[in-house]
Amino acid sequence: MIYTALGGAGEVGASCHLLQIAGRNIVIDSGLRPNRRGEESLPNFELLQALTRGKVDLFLLSHAHIDHTGSLPLMHAQYPATPMLCTEPTQVIVDILLRDTIKIMDMQREDGGEFPLFGRREVENALAHLQTVAFDRWVEPIPGVRVYFHRSGHIVGAGCVLIETEEGKVVYSGDISVAAQRTVAGMKPIDFFQPDLLILEGTYGDGAHPNRSSQEQTLAKAVAEVVEDGGTVLIPSFALGRAQEVILILKFSMLSQTISTFPIYTDGMVRWICDAYYDMRDPERGLLPYLPEKLQNFVRNSRQHVFWSRPRRNMPEVSRLQANERVSILTKGPKVIIASSGMLVGGPSAFYAKALASDRKNAIFITGYQDEESPGRRLLELQTGDTLKIDGVDVPMLCRVDKYNLSAHADQIQLCQQVSYMKPRSIVLVHGEIRALRTLRDKLIDKYIVYAPRNAETFDPMKAPEWMSAAKQEYLEADRARFVGDVRVTGEGVEVRFPAEMRNHPTWRRRYADADEIEVAFDGPRMRLSPSRKDPS
Repeated sequence: MIYTALGGAGEVGASCHLLQIAGRNIVIDSGLRPNRRGEESLPNFELLQALTRGKVDLFLLSHAHIDHTGSLPLMHAQYPATPMLCTEPTQVIVDILLRDTIKIMDMQREDGGEFPLFGRREVENALAHLQTVAFDRWVEPIPGVRVYFHRSGHIVGAGCVLIETEEGKVVYSGDISVAAQRTVAGMKPIDFFQPDLLILEGTYGDGAHPNRSSQEQTLAKAVAEVVEDGGTVLIPSFALGRAQEVILILKFSMLSQTISTFPIYTDGMVRWICDAYYDMRDPERGLLPYLPEKLQNFVRNSRQHVFWSRPRRNMPEVSRLQANERVSILTKGPKVIIASSGMLVGGPSAFYAKALASDRKNAIFITGYQDEESPGRRLLELQTGDTLKIDGVDVPMLCRVDKYNLSAHADQIQLCQQVSYMKPRSIVLVHGEIRALRTLRDKLIDKYIVYAPRNAETFDPMKAPEWMSAAKQEYLEADRARFVGDVRVTGEGVEVRFPAEMRNHPTWRRRYADADEIEVAFDGPRMRLSPSRKDPS
């Protein structure tokens, strides 16, 4: 088994991983770096071509976010015969996101003369080639390789990818969230499949999330405060996932009369993603069947759109803004604007930030991950009155700026819990800044072989890293061993016998080898061993 990081290692962006197993070349995800342009935004396709000699046997797509799907048209153009698998919701959303990516590239060409990476034909060809598979079912897309998509809780349609071959078992986590969100249930443990290799995201491998419900309440009340004082709140949001969560947080806070009622306007790709969730003409089309049951029931019983609504008692106006309304909406009364991009990297959110930031009555609230190089990250690091360059313009930041943790990624404790369910032999950490991945590696290294690679690294993940001592390697290998004994009922009682080689097991040597006596306690489903040692005095 050989693993190669083509993108997304030591970074968040351009996720793309090559797994060479059982004589097959399997690629998982093919994203873009949102903060880069041109070829700098792409995974390492040249390395992929060299390592596979132009043959990719299978392509798997974990979910629809652009850092995992943005270079999909190029992947298909280079390997047009390769089967490409994803879930049905992912296919629906990728269609929208990739068509929007073309528009962004066209604008970049007009602004800076950059040639687009791909066009409509490449997008349509890739979309036509995507095959959808259901969650929670094993399929065999190519001989000798079985694949299973397990709901990962990140966004609608997102899945952990389980791969089974004669050479070994692999889990690719994709992006995972254990905590339930309003538009997607939290991930359930993978306790039914023990992989040899786990490729695990580590976005928040060095952090712990605060209570989500508390963060939602705090955000809603903070927004209401600004609006009641006559200001406008801008919430830059990822078009897929976060924007929908924020809309529902505010909408249901108003319906429950926790906060006052005010209008919510959306702009950018947020509008089209929200439309995809629900088709008023045919409610069972779109993404509605994949939403949590509680939200499905609300939509069906109220007979209204999941997100859009007209103003009435305790019901806010939630509507789309058109490009020609962006200037005029700023002169209207207090309101909330939810717009992409989530990191203020271009798009309508950058336009609104430039217009709103210099007024102390207004606010910009950040709710998602901010890349180290993004304007959103720099915004959080500024002092009031400092200037921030947005779209090439220096903007004085006088408005209120706050951050709320509504993460759709698992934190360190949650990641470690998921690892403990799967019990892999080896772990490759990806999708995170280097600091976060190294912190998570240090947390896991006592029990597992752990890699935190850089892009373009190729290695056998089943072999321990060179820096790991021989003694540590031996311990990890031995500690995975299992010993099965037998139980004999005699006239004197019940005897439990294990093989003699169990005495060489590291845990036995560490805990029981020098014990004077070993007490055995039986409580039904378990049997516990407790060593005791005599007082040397």
